[in-house]
Amino acid sequence: MILDVFGKFYAKSVTGIPTLRDRAVPLGETSHWLSEPRLTDRRARKRVRIKVLTFLRLTTMIRHTLTLSLIAFFCISSAVAQDSKKAPSQKAAEKDEKVLEDRGSYKTFKKLSRRTNPADLLEEAASLKDSNPGEALTKVREALGLSLASGDVLNEARSHMLIGEINEGIQEWKLSRENYLQAHQILNAHKNPKDVPTTTMDYQRTLRGLGNTSLKLGDFNVALQYFQQALDLRLDRNQRIDRTLDLSETYYQMSNYTEALRVLDNLPPQGGKAISSNTLDMRVQNQKAKIYARLNDIPQTKNLYDNSLAQLRVNKNDAEGVKSLQETKEEIADVLRGQNLYDDEIELRNKSIEFNLESRNLDEVTNDKVEISKTLVAKGEDAAALREIEEAARIADTLANPKAQAKAYLTLADIYEKNGRTTQALGAYRKYSDAVTRSQRIQEERQITNSSLLGQQRDIEELSKNVSVGKREETIEQATVSRQKLVIYGLLVILLITTITSYYIYKNAQASKVANQLLALKSLRSQMNPHFIFNALNSVNHFIAEQDERTANKFLSEFSQLMRLVLENSQEDFIPLFKEQEILALYLKLEHYRFRDKFDYRIDIDESINAEAIEVPPMLIQPYIENAVWHGLRYKEERGMLTLRFYQQDTTLMVEISDNGIGRKRSAALKTSNQKKHNSTGLKNIQERLDIINKVYKADYRVTIEDLQPGPGTLVHLALPLHKTDRILP
Repeated sequence: MILDVFGKFYAKSVTGIPTLRDRAVPLGETSHWLSEPRLTDRRARKRVRIKVLTFLRLTTMIRHTLTLSLIAFFCISSAVAQDSKKAPSQKAAEKDEKVLEDRGSYKTFKKLSRRTNPADLLEEAASLKDSNPGEALTKVREALGLSLASGDVLNEARSHMLIGEINEGIQEWKLSRENYLQAHQILNAHKNPKDVPTTTMDYQRTLRGLGNTSLKLGDFNVALQYFQQALDLRLDRNQRIDRTLDLSETYYQMSNYTEALRVLDNLPPQGGKAISSNTLDMRVQNQKAKIYARLNDIPQTKNLYDNSLAQLRVNKNDAEGVKSLQETKEEIADVLRGQNLYDDEIELRNKSIEFNLESRNLDEVTNDKVEISKTLVAKGEDAAALREIEEAARIADTLANPKAQAKAYLTLADIYEKNGRTTQALGAYRKYSDAVTRSQRIQEERQITNSSLLGQQRDIEELSKNVSVGKREETIEQATVSRQKLVIYGLLVILLITTITSYYIYKNAQASKVANQLLALKSLRSQMNPHFIFNALNSVNHFIAEQDERTANKFLSEFSQLMRLVLENSQEDFIPLFKEQEILALYLKLEHYRFRDKFDYRIDIDESINAEAIEVPPMLIQPYIENAVWHGLRYKEERGMLTLRFYQQDTTLMVEISDNGIGRKRSAALKTSNQKKHNSTGLKNIQERLDIINKVYKADYRVTIEDLQPGPGTLVHLALPLHKTDRILP
């Protein structure tokens, strides 16, 4: 209904517009370069019909827009209604006490995340993981909850890494690998290429953990894959040695001793400012020693072992080096015993006993003496074996290590029994039984502790799920609120569209009042001066009459080129400056043909101007050039000069047209009354065109005309703003 009312008003406005015919100047009079074009009634009616059809299309488009808006409104309303229906079922589910508790946990962690840093909690947990793993897991639980609630994926991954390390400490290899794998997946999904140091450090931890746990679980190929990935990261020399040792150990446990040795031989040499770790160098020696033992290179094995032992005597506090040497010793001893090299094994263990006595490591002394006694039994030296095992038992009695005591007493009992000393064997068995009981008690306590730690980890898993569920529920709630807001905004948009449409229809009806004027100005832009065309054809006729066919052909060819350029650009709103320059240059060339004795001309364009990027309204400059030629230079007795200059001033393209003709005052005195009338009308039309351009484009096109100083002549300045537009220029 609203559209129909505006349609009637629009049609009335259009039919009331005066046509161009009412304002046209008869073509029979002497034409001037600024005279208005004549339009027939047929053309005027055609243009009015085009405006009416345009309006009808516009109203159709508006109706379609309103229809689509209403459809969107009903769709959104239906979606909200469905959400409302789902709400009761969700509320029923939330009655479950556990779900309510879970949501509360998420909200609690979300509040805590604003004042608690999970990185600090993880740092505390890392310092407690060996001495108090239970307390460490408590802090990891809190850190993980904070990380999930705040979306801190990096600390979420670090929480899982720390859980993996704690599980390594209690030898829960499968559970440890699961946590490392989860951390690895998080880092893979959210890795930041710019954060190279953090990425490398965290990736190294996850890959080392995945490789080590896979190795413990016997998944050798998987372990090799992870260790190789770790080696592909940016590592310093010590880190690279550490990962290479892991790789070599994997090949060693696969019994691929040649490959295990090869990867060690490919280690980078120490150079530059890199600081080498003595422990790492010793571990490399120990690894090579046990590999050479498996390859039956016993002299090389002994040499490497002795070197490591000498280094440890210098640094007895190197716990990691001591552990590595003990493991290497057992591997070498196993090879020697397997090859019946009993004396070499005994020699190896005596060296170990000597070192461990110096460092007061009596547990290892006990173990070596027990193993020596077994080797002596294998050699048939029972008396010597008995001396070694009795000494081992005496040392074990001084230790709080039931496991070592049980091993010593069991071996002692076996040797006593073998030598027929039954009473002493029974006594040793009783001590063995007591030691086993104590060892089992310790083992049970350890299992209880481990069970408690596993329970804590199950709580952490539940917490992770609950916080994630709470976060998803909050997201769903936010989405519901967003949809409700969308409905409101949709209604506002529909109202706004209706208001804008009504306003646009009203403005369109008002704009139609000046449509005829815009069409007239557009027609002006597309026409050349009929006076110039008439005189140009006379010039051709003159050249032909003088039998100067070459000049006539050249003039006619360039004249037709000019007409083609004008017609091609007559329908363009803006054209590049270089095209306008081409038209003006061709026009001046033709005028110079006709008045070559009257003037010369020059076109200057500032080098800083990009003629291809700047656009100007077509045929806006040419009338002023023609005026300079026809009313200034043509009447000058001596040869004149016309200069066309383009330069940029801030954000404005300045066009300067200067001629040293007879000047405006003398030109006005020479004009007839009819010429004065047409000149006044032409100037009015030019100014009207500029006013409409400024109004439509919110621009500031200006023209100033002044007398040339000093001497006669005229200077025209055109200021053309530098901008592009996609609106239709009149």
